[in-house]
Amino acid sequence: MIDNLNKLDLNLNKLEEFDNKKFSSNNFREVNQQLGLIMCQLKSSTNVDTVKKLGADEQVFLEKILIKIEKLESKIQLKANLLNSFSKSII
Repeated sequence: MIDNLNKLDLNLNKLEEFDNKKFSSNNFREVNQQLGLIMCQLKSSTNVDTVKKLGADEQVFLEKILIKIEKLESKIQLKANLLNSFSKSII
């Protein structure tokens, strides 16, 4: 599980880098696909009992990842809404 969490963290870092640079749909798509695969792996290998048995370090790591996801979501969601409204206004 910790390996998948590390992969997730690395891909979230990539997503954050892409967010800070000029937008590239190819880069975004690639990282998004990788994140989807990792999330599926985590979902299939994790159940409620596994989460309850996490060590203190793993819990802290998981909390940091969740905070990172929330920050990225808020930043990217604003840009996505802006692009969406722009697309609608052109049509």
